[in-house]
Amino acid sequence: MTGEVCSGPDGMVERISKIAVEGLCHPDAGSLLHAYIACLSIPDLCLAITKTLAAPSKLRLALRRRLLRLLGDGNLQHHDRQHLHDLIERSRAAGQDNPAVRPVVEALLSAAFEFLPPPQQQSIIEAWIDRGTRGAAARWLKAVTQVPALFDEKVVMAYFRSTDDERAAKRLASQASSAFLTEILSELADRCEEGWIVSRAAMRADAVAEAVWPIIRSKHPATYLYLCARLRRRISEADALELVMTCPNSIMNQTRGLAIWAVGQMGMIRVLDEVVARGEELHRRDVEEFQRFPG
Repeated sequence: MTGEVCSGPDGMVERISKIAVEGLCHPDAGSLLHAYIACLSIPDLCLAITKTLAAPSKLRLALRRRLLRLLGDGNLQHHDRQHLHDLIERSRAAGQDNPAVRPVVEALLSAAFEFLPPPQQQSIIEAWIDRGTRGAAARWLKAVTQVPALFDEKVVMAYFRSTDDERAAKRLASQASSAFLTEILSELADRCEEGWIVSRAAMRADAVAEAVWPIIRSKHPATYLYLCARLRRRISEADALELVMTCPNSIMNQTRGLAIWAVGQMGMIRVLDEVVARGEELHRRDVEEFQRFPG
């Protein structure tokens, strides 16, 4: 062996930085980087992450991946989890004091969130909600997916009403209670652009009120047909054909396929035959719609 062995976190971080930042001229530099990081104890790893919040991404991400791998294994002792708690609190403080590292801190909090103790999770998610930005919203919406106990359907709906952010609508469609979905379904149908969100919410709701069906039909014709097929709602062949012919099959909105699938599920052979017969008309509509898109 050559050279003096560096002990302590500073010495190890120096070695790791030499590879990740300065660049080590060695055929196995990548493997050596991760091997050196694996030698760090949990306290030293947490300290190294704290010290490198402003470092180049290659070093930061390598350290974070090691931390997440250890957390995912689930074998951390209580004192190691205390080091993780302290790392998160130090990082949050650093993000508040130094806006330059705040995005790095936010990414770390989001990546480690599901492994944190509940009180710390609650504190972080409240801070994200209070911040009120779309970036922060993306993080807390992801967090409530990972930790369903933190999901508050009323808070998410209030955010959706104020922003029309469909990420919130997706969470509601997937996680809100069936009774709450019944209550808000008309708003989702009216304000969402993506029909699958409406269909998921409708399928999970206790019921779809009669007043909601016309909204779905007007805003999301393919979704309307899909729900008629799934929920066995009666629809005439003439109405089904009209809706199929209304649905586009463009790059930006390919919903006609779903409408045709729904017609097939309802056994409407004559409607399918009519769709076949009107193929040229549908092709012409598709071409015209495509030509309307810029570029």
